[in-house]
Amino acid sequence: MNLRTLDLNLLPVLEAIHAERSLTRASEMLHITQPAVSNALSRLRAHFEDPLFVRDGRGVKPTAMTEALMPAVREALDKLRNGLEPRSVFEPSRSTRVFNISSRDASAHILAPPIARHLEADAPGIRIAWSQLQRSAIAGELASGRLDLAIDVQDLRGADLERALLTSTPYVCVLAKDHPWGSEPLTPERFFALRHITVSSRREGRSLIEEMARAQGQRITPVHRLPHYMPALEVVRCTQFSLVAPSPIAEGSGLAVQSLPFEFPAPGSMLYWHREYAQDPALIWLRGLIRTVAKAL
Repeated sequence: MNLRTLDLNLLPVLEAIHAERSLTRASEMLHITQPAVSNALSRLRAHFEDPLFVRDGRGVKPTAMTEALMPAVREALDKLRNGLEPRSVFEPSRSTRVFNISSRDASAHILAPPIARHLEADAPGIRIAWSQLQRSAIAGELASGRLDLAIDVQDLRGADLERALLTSTPYVCVLAKDHPWGSEPLTPERFFALRHITVSSRREGRSLIEEMARAQGQRITPVHRLPHYMPALEVVRCTQFSLVAPSPIAEGSGLAVQSLPFEFPAPGSMLYWHREYAQDPALIWLRGLIRTVAKAL
């Protein structure tokens, strides 16, 4: 990309058309007229010598050239927005900042909806990019500023990490509605006789259900290991397998939910951030929002 001949003011237009798949909606998103969007697109087409977008029904779809450009365009615009955000004051209602959060599947499932509702009502310009990084990478990503916050297990290690307890969520056993033990008391003997599936973002290492079994002097080898709870629940729905899951996820699944037949400490989720960015007003606001949402839950 030759920056000497490209008007960088055109890049937000490229981003908006790509996001909205419509010149009309892009103009509304940018608060400019549709002719201004069309003119900007014409200049972009001339610069890149490519149509960039072609008609698709009532909207447009990106060309291969556009798809190749967008990762670099988004990264450049996000860094520019974040760099220009005033550090002495932060107004959520006017901000267009992009926050990057790494979170476990269960935590994102529980926290993302109420956070999204709050942003929709009070901070419509703010965007959150959720991801799930390997735990070994989280401290480095927080230190570099590429990651703003992380929500993960309580024993995450890393130099200069600050943390706060978010939630302590009880777990339950989930079975299909037609499972023979779906409506009967679940005893320890029955629990350990079940064929379990487990959810873990890691390819190796003991899962939560295996740790539970070890604490009871038992051994379990899960028949399936999945990275997320949604597909795991669907496996339970169509089989006689069982799943140990956070109660907020299990209760809304439409499956049979049983209390665990033994005591097991509810795993906690921690909110992590790097000490270098602890006084960033925007991150102070976001941490407060997340902790408020978690407390309400």
